[in-house]
Amino acid sequence: MYTRYFAGVSGGKPCYARYYGPAHLNAHPKQTVRRIEVGFDQGRRDDTATKNTPTDFQASFGFMLKRSNEWYGQELFCKAAVGHFECYLDADGGTFRLAPEGGELRLEITGGGGGTDQFVAEGTDWGEFGAPGNDDRVFILRRADRQTLQ
Repeated sequence: MYTRYFAGVSGGKPCYARYYGPAHLNAHPKQTVRRIEVGFDQGRRDDTATKNTPTDFQASFGFMLKRSNEWYGQELFCKAAVGHFECYLDADGGTFRLAPEGGELRLEITGGGGGTDQFVAEGTDWGEFGAPGNDDRVFILRRADRQTLQ
């Protein structure tokens, strides 16, 4: 599964993303995320002594809220589990599951960060999303061109 969705795809540098336009956002007023991305590079880790493996790999995670053009992001740490990947954002940003669905990944929030019930990440300020009751708890991320990744 790790090879099929990360290490063995696009030369070990796949990207998964979802971008929502005005029509979708107007139809889903409780959704606050406008763009969301996961990027992976097989050869990149903060800890250069450690290699990315199915049981411990690092990726990038970013999102943009509909209230601004600010990108928020954190390092993402994941491991393969039965039928999905368990992931968490660095600096206690929150936890989620990435589950393969065909060639896409289903991102489902499983826990909040920073003592909250939602995702928290840095930009020039703090970006938050995913509170219960909002439409920001599940995203279907499609393969994306690395050139478009922020």
